[in-house]
Amino acid sequence: MLTSRRKFLLSAAVLMPLPRLLSATALLSENYFRHGVASGDPLQDRVIIWTRITTQRYNYGPVIWELSADPDFSKRIKQGNYQLSADNDYTVKVDVEGLQPGHTYYYRFQYNGASSPVGATRTLPDHLDDRDLNMAVVSCNNWEDGYFNSFRFIAQKKEIDLVLHLGDYIYEYRTGEYGNKASGRIHAPLHETVTLQDYRQRYAQYRTDPDLQLLHAAKPFYMIWDDHELANDAYNDGAKNHQPNEGSWDVRKQAAIQAYLEWLPVRAKTAGEIVRKFTIGNDLELFLMDERTHGRTKQLDITEAGFEGSDRSIIGAGQYQWLADNLRNSKARWKLIANQVMFAGYNVAPGFKLPKYNDWWLGYPYERGKIIRLLEEEKIANVIFFTGDHHESFVLALHPEKEFMQYKKGFEEKPLAWEFLTPSITSKNADRLSSEEIKVFEAMLYKKDINPHLAFADIKSHGYYIATINKNKCQVGYHFVDNVLSREARERAAATFTIDAATFAIS
Repeated sequence: MLTSRRKFLLSAAVLMPLPRLLSATALLSENYFRHGVASGDPLQDRVIIWTRITTQRYNYGPVIWELSADPDFSKRIKQGNYQLSADNDYTVKVDVEGLQPGHTYYYRFQYNGASSPVGATRTLPDHLDDRDLNMAVVSCNNWEDGYFNSFRFIAQKKEIDLVLHLGDYIYEYRTGEYGNKASGRIHAPLHETVTLQDYRQRYAQYRTDPDLQLLHAAKPFYMIWDDHELANDAYNDGAKNHQPNEGSWDVRKQAAIQAYLEWLPVRAKTAGEIVRKFTIGNDLELFLMDERTHGRTKQLDITEAGFEGSDRSIIGAGQYQWLADNLRNSKARWKLIANQVMFAGYNVAPGFKLPKYNDWWLGYPYERGKIIRLLEEEKIANVIFFTGDHHESFVLALHPEKEFMQYKKGFEEKPLAWEFLTPSITSKNADRLSSEEIKVFEAMLYKKDINPHLAFADIKSHGYYIATINKNKCQVGYHFVDNVLSREARERAAATFTIDAATFAIS
């Protein structure tokens, strides 16, 4: 089952710059591997590899997978067979074990004599004694809002080890309901995703994007879902974007979760397993949360009865206890929380509109207060929230507060935790406002009597940040693209912040 030279060159195109990738994609339009390859959830000794077989006839036998120490596959290390099944939509997910820590590996799949693109992945190191860990942090890539140019730029950066995706990988809306018509991108199916087949079709569409394929083939992913993988403003028993005429919420939720677990390179086999952690020696622990399906109660406005009630939660008692126990017992210098919605929050001056904070942690003040007290009373050091959902870039210091949403302490004072919000890849933010409206709003945010805890805000740019972590520091550098309405785009390095491990001060 060795690959011919022509097929290998086409397979390797997924690791090449975009123009050659597009050419190869066109040539492979009838290929079984039209959704590319991916890897995820790397540990020191194993990693998930993924693909999907697409054909009119699923009767050609098993899929062969291979893993090698080199991209030519002259140093093949592992291989095996995988039996296709309609039960998981003909996706292939293999947990390759017995690997070495901190190593780069290459993988591919073969089916009916055809070979997939070649993917690259990397296991976690045992420690960070002599190197940095570079993690690109992303979220909110809505197909109809534009092109995923940031994914291409991330894929081309050799120094990036892995990608942390914080949710909203797909959007459930019907075409034209949420997006930018100027992009010319139209959702499939055209209607809102409700059934299992709907969600599968939406993932299949997103996985045809060449920039998304390029990034998945180049880097391993850690992933969590937010609401749009289910429905807007989802909670345990419903969602703002789920109506009675759309059938049972439980059936829809289970369909959405099943499609997510099928189509993405996560090790989880059930919804409960999406809550997990990854550890690099005594250097860092990364906690991946579920803030939609694991215990979130319905959103309430501050004026509604029970808003501050102890029966309201965003992660639930079991997940809170898991996080609290792990934070208390952690020996890691850095405790990183992969978090869907904003924790610290911010305020606005009179006359300005505050976004709907009731879907943030601020909308669940009792449980948010428990975590703040935990960090304060247990003196848990070096906690950083990596947060998505908001579509805008913020750097915020978390302090204990005497009054709800009244921020008094500045970011120059040592906080309980830091929070870094990543901008959206494409999903709309203030980019639709005039330059003057943006300027006025951002200037207001920086006022010391409004948000003294705010170190940085950008409400109009799309992109991502890179978290560079070692024993002594965590550095976060923002990167913004100048265009999401075509694939002709450039990126620029924006603000960079460094947190010192010893003092927890930012510079």
